[in-house]
Amino acid sequence: MILATLRANAWKYSAIALALGLGSALLMQTIRLADARLDTAHAETTLQTERATAERAARTTSERYRKLEGTHREEIAKSDTDALAAIAAADAGRDRAIDTRNRVQRDLAGYLTQHRAAAQARAAVGQCAPDTAANDLLADLQRRADDRAGELAHVADTARARGLACERAYDSARTMIEAAGRESP
Repeated sequence: MILATLRANAWKYSAIALALGLGSALLMQTIRLADARLDTAHAETTLQTERATAERAARTTSERYRKLEGTHREEIAKSDTDALAAIAAADAGRDRAIDTRNRVQRDLAGYLTQHRAAAQARAAVGQCAPDTAANDLLADLQRRADDRAGELAHVADTARARGLACERAYDSARTMIEAAGRESP
C-alpha cells in the first residue's frame, strides 16, 4: 500500500524533487551572481581609484616638469643677458683701447714730426744728415703690434663671455635633468 501510494504519487514527488533541485540551483546561481556583482563593483572601484591616483601623479609630475623647465628658461635668459652684457663690456673695452691707441699714435706722430724737424734743422746747419728710417720703422711696428693686441684681446674677451654663458647653460640643463630624474615624493 505504501508502495502503491508512492507509485501513484511518484510524479508529484518527482516534481517536488525537481522543483527543490531547480530552486537550489537557482539559489546557487543567484548567490554566484551577487558575488560576481560585488567583485565587479570592487574591481571598478579599485580601477577608478587607481586611475584617479595615476591622474594626480601625472598632473604632479607635469607641474614639476613645467616648473623645472621654467626655472631652466629663466636661467638661460639670465645667462644670455649676462653674456650680452659681458660682450658689450668687451666691445666698450675695445673702443677705449682703440681711442687710447689713436691718442698714442697721434702723440708718436707728433714726436716724430718734432724729431724730423729737429734733425732737418741740425742738417741745415751742417751738423749731420737726418736719418728717420729707424723712427718710422719703430712707429710702424708699434702701430701694428698695438692693432693686433687689440684684436686678440677683443677676441679673447668675447670668447670668454660666450664660453661662460655656454657653461652656465650646460650646468642649468644638467641640474634640470638631474632634478627631473629624481622621484617626487
